[in-house]
Amino acid sequence: MTTHKRAVRRKWFCAAAVLSWATLGLLWAQVILLPNPLLPPPSLAELLGDVPSSTHPQRFIVMLFEETSLLLTAFALFGLFMAALAHRADARKSSLVAAGLCAATIAVSLMPVAQAWKDASAEGVSLSLPGYFAGPAFAADRPPETVTYARADGEWLKADVWRPPGGGSAGDADAAKGRPAVIVVHGGGWRSGKRGDFPLWNAWLASKGYVVFDTDYRLSPPPSWRDAPADVRCAVGWVKENAARYGVDPERVALLGRSAGGHLALLSAYTQGSGPTPGCDARNLQNTRVAAVAAFYPPTDLARLSSLGYLGGMDGFVGGTQYTVPVRYRLLSPVSRVDPCDPPTFLVHGGADQIVPPKQSELLAERLREAGVPHRLVELPWANHTFDFFWGGWSSQITHSTLHEYLEVYLESPSGARDDSSRSCAGRVG
Repeated sequence: MTTHKRAVRRKWFCAAAVLSWATLGLLWAQVILLPNPLLPPPSLAELLGDVPSSTHPQRFIVMLFEETSLLLTAFALFGLFMAALAHRADARKSSLVAAGLCAATIAVSLMPVAQAWKDASAEGVSLSLPGYFAGPAFAADRPPETVTYARADGEWLKADVWRPPGGGSAGDADAAKGRPAVIVVHGGGWRSGKRGDFPLWNAWLASKGYVVFDTDYRLSPPPSWRDAPADVRCAVGWVKENAARYGVDPERVALLGRSAGGHLALLSAYTQGSGPTPGCDARNLQNTRVAAVAAFYPPTDLARLSSLGYLGGMDGFVGGTQYTVPVRYRLLSPVSRVDPCDPPTFLVHGGADQIVPPKQSELLAERLREAGVPHRLVELPWANHTFDFFWGGWSSQITHSTLHEYLEVYLESPSGARDDSSRSCAGRVG
């Protein structure tokens, strides 16, 4: 082969390689930039392992692409290096086109970063670049203890218990005076999901001094609109009755839920049990009040969501449509259960969420403001549903800091956790 032929082959190879690389970066960038992008096949999500049940596989891929936009920056920078090599190989036109595409890709990839730093500054949060590469939140360095808190309809309902490192038993000095506890309620559209979906968050909360109970509840079908909230209240009652066993202060118990679990956490926090629940091991369900509640991207107005075509499994949970059982939809909507006696509420929602629109948290925050209930809404314009799966992402870092700060305020001490007297609160049964 002559020198000229080798040079031509090298030129075409470099042109094809650099244009292919730039095109892949552009496809990644359009997922970040466009509200309705060209989505990858669902099979790609399956290659990544367990997809949280509270989202759709393709939307999960979108979330990962958005949360890992810095990796796209590195990808495009390498594309610029390839373009320089292609230019030296005499593929001038191709290298210039590829360089332009890579430059545009870098600009798009830095948009979420710029927005995240702006949001972090507004929330008073310092972001960590090394922490960004911590990876997803599906693994923890130690297993939890698993206990049974109820047996309902023949189904054993369990909880994974995460104790603070180096202590947490009743004999521990810190536990003896009572630690705060966080009861976690998983997502999954009320019909799927399982406890332990986000173990790294549980381990992190435990490292901050909380005893964490990640719980089961009954799923639909059959319609579990009565059962699921009752199971969450049962878990609260059970934790309070077993407070001494786990070194928990029963006056410093909080609920935390994601997606449908956020809905159940809010609904349970805003209502009270009125009597015994069959299968619940907690004897006294009259005292299921919590000191605080936190909800990540929660449904709060079920009728509005249904009318807009969101959450197709809702009818199976409620037991009918908003037209056949409208009262049920209202009673099961946290926005309809707000009153001045509700516990302090923490909300976080992504502005790009297409599973549960951010308006749901905004509606609830407005109702809480009108009722005078302490609350905080953290809005993350670039975040999508289940953003917290990516543990080191900017959205998760902002949530780590703001959630911890909020829980510290309202779970700091038994007397400081709640002051109902200033809001003229009395006992309430929901």
